[in-house]
Amino acid sequence: MMDSGNATPPVPPPAPELTPRTLATLAPPPDRSPRRAQTLDPVPSAGNATPPAPPAPLEPPQQPKAATNQRRSVQINMSPATHSPRLTEPSLTPLSENDATPSSRTPRRKSTKTEASTSFLLSEPQLRQRKESRQSVISAGPRIPMPYTGSTVQQTLTLQDIPTPEAMVEFLKSHGLDTSSWGSGNTKEPSKFWKEIKLDEAALELWQKPDGTVMPMRVTHVLRAKVTSEDCQKRDVFLFNSWQQYGDGRKRIRNGLLSEKLSVSELPLSQHLHEVCQRAVTEEEMQRVIDATVCVRPDEPPLVYDPDYKCPLEVIDEIFTDHTVEIEKSKSYPGLVTVYHLYTVDIVCTGLPVINFNTLEFEHPDAQGNRKLKYVHAWVWMKWPTIQRYLLEGSALKERITKGSLSDASALQEWLMPFDIDMTLWNHNAFGWLFKELEDEETELEVWGRQDGVSILLRVSHVLQVKATSKENEQDGRFLFEVSRQHQDGSVHTVNRPLAYRLACSDLPMNQEILAHKTDKAIHFFLRNIADAHFQLNPEKLPALERFASPEYEPKVVSTEFLNYRYSLEYSPTYPGLMTLYHLYTVQAFCEGVPSQDFDSITFNEKTGQVSASVWRWVTWQNTLDINNARALRLEEVYTHRSGMMEAARESGLKSINQLADIVEAISRNASAENEEIVESLNEIMDDLESEVVERIAQSLSIVQETDLAEKLPPTMLAQLTDRKLLADDLIGPSRVQSLQGNRRE
Repeated sequence: MMDSGNATPPVPPPAPELTPRTLATLAPPPDRSPRRAQTLDPVPSAGNATPPAPPAPLEPPQQPKAATNQRRSVQINMSPATHSPRLTEPSLTPLSENDATPSSRTPRRKSTKTEASTSFLLSEPQLRQRKESRQSVISAGPRIPMPYTGSTVQQTLTLQDIPTPEAMVEFLKSHGLDTSSWGSGNTKEPSKFWKEIKLDEAALELWQKPDGTVMPMRVTHVLRAKVTSEDCQKRDVFLFNSWQQYGDGRKRIRNGLLSEKLSVSELPLSQHLHEVCQRAVTEEEMQRVIDATVCVRPDEPPLVYDPDYKCPLEVIDEIFTDHTVEIEKSKSYPGLVTVYHLYTVDIVCTGLPVINFNTLEFEHPDAQGNRKLKYVHAWVWMKWPTIQRYLLEGSALKERITKGSLSDASALQEWLMPFDIDMTLWNHNAFGWLFKELEDEETELEVWGRQDGVSILLRVSHVLQVKATSKENEQDGRFLFEVSRQHQDGSVHTVNRPLAYRLACSDLPMNQEILAHKTDKAIHFFLRNIADAHFQLNPEKLPALERFASPEYEPKVVSTEFLNYRYSLEYSPTYPGLMTLYHLYTVQAFCEGVPSQDFDSITFNEKTGQVSASVWRWVTWQNTLDINNARALRLEEVYTHRSGMMEAARESGLKSINQLADIVEAISRNASAENEEIVESLNEIMDDLESEVVERIAQSLSIVQETDLAEKLPPTMLAQLTDRKLLADDLIGPSRVQSLQGNRRE
């Protein structure tokens, strides 16, 4: 937390047991016959093979290298991609039997350093843990956006209730919804909505809001699939649909995941997950796998449906990772609010090409049984963080949580549950701290996203940084710099920044007069109670405020000058996994009544009763660089030392596992048939030991420093985020907006 001393949150009350929200879902499955597609230019399929890093879309695909056979991996037999003329039938080297089927368990080999070098992959236990953690989040139910939070479904209409479009119109009219404008302009007629209900493509529900209002709601369900292979899943690599081409040759940018509408009868999704995923992949957008060069061209024969083609893809696993609810007014049916249930699923397949490729999707058969080309889809292998940046393009503010939005810390915890944040890493008091920040208007929570369910949660804080100086020190270019802070429990943490004071999000906009008032308040809060430069808090005997009733120094701000605005986007250390946007405002303050030499100050937080002591030094900008460089060197030394210790522990663990492997092999040679299960269990224990301990250590050693979070968001979204400043643009000036990198805050 950007600890300004004016916000140390209290301990929240214990959170009550969470209960899942209930949303009704009904209806019978649609009649979908199996669909086949023809073979055009095939591309090499690796099954469970390890693909290379995906090439840029405009670069030619590269020949993948064969992988060596290591434990927890498979031997890969690959053939080069074929780039023959369209509509020819070049031969495709088939997968060997070993590639197509999992091998039986072989005697356990000894662990080696080479094997551990694959530790940058997610291990099987880690994949299981990720799956289990997401399931626990999903079980809490979807987060219903405000103002519909807490609503209940009173009735789900069926064709018995509304047997005709006219009956549906009368029902909507009885609940205050006028449909007389439907069908004009770009809107759809009521019969279109009734047909959606008849075909199970949508549902009509009556919702009762917390204020007692009852309103009709159109409800649809959409699957968003992160399609991948077994090995790509371990590398966080998935398929991204970059563009689509219509059957008539028109092309549009897609930039999305595989998306498929769900029938109401396919719900609850958890009971039909495999069938839905298999249909979405093999019968819809990926019906027919073709080379990345194939598309609709006016000077070439049309792409036709081949009933003898069999899709090479097979779904072997599906992981339900997210259930998001978006609610907005329908553009097609004016006045009708639509609820979009968006389900995100990781779909693991065999038969996927290891390089970028295209697929064909055909229409359902017409009355004569003909199937026209619907789309050509272009698929690109990408890392998930890169995909997220594309998916966030065009995002808008969906929801803002501020003072009074939630009743207490427990309600905040429940509201946060559906987001992909590992809150087990949070301090048990963290929900109370964050709730108090919201109620004190020091923080806001914002949900940004598109209608397709891709969303991002941001904590937003505004911080005033004061470059405080005095008449004596200003001539030398010196200002006050907080080196460290000691808390009343005796703990000390490094600060290394100018005076920082958290602002209220409600101070919009802030003019020069208000800014001067906030600066004066920050100076008095931190510098009113002066102590010598070697002062230390005694946790057993904290100083009393009365001791400073007649202070020797009385700080006074003579003048202020606004210097610049910048922002910092980073993960919060206090709330791990919660992305935080800091709006930072730098002001230079000329002060009187402050010591001209280094000193300490004692801060009494009247809101929380907390006492802290800050160490202040008069420094120049060059001094601050030296201080931070020295700290960076010390941290690097600590990291190097710890890395050496971890490497030694890894090698020791490998040695111990090898010794255990020798013992188990010796036992297995003399073991009777009834003891084979014991030997098998020992092998599994050693597998888990290597994966959970040795490989995890190696994985931590291979961590690469994360790039600036601002680079993960689209520029247009960053512009919208930073637009909500406490100062008007005419006061700041666009040339002063900068991105601050590298400063860590709580």
